[in-house]
Amino acid sequence: RASKIALNMIAKSLSVDLQGKASVVLLHPGYVRTDMTGGNGLIDVDESVAGMLRAIEATDASTDLRWVDYKAELIPW
Repeated sequence: RASKIALNMIAKSLSVDLQGKASVVLLHPGYVRTDMTGGNGLIDVDESVAGMLRAIEATDASTDLRWVDYKAELIPW
């Protein structure tokens, strides 16, 4: 838990430092079928990566910080 909180704080700090120059996007890859999940995920790696790329592409300069899933849907903080 502490590492996730640290990541959120780093992202927030980056968004403040880079305001107007770059956007910061935190990505949730989804529950992916991998060795780590014992093959029990809901989506495959290709779907996760393709979705995260779409989420990045959907981010514009008007947003300094966002947390989105692989479907490019905002995740509430």
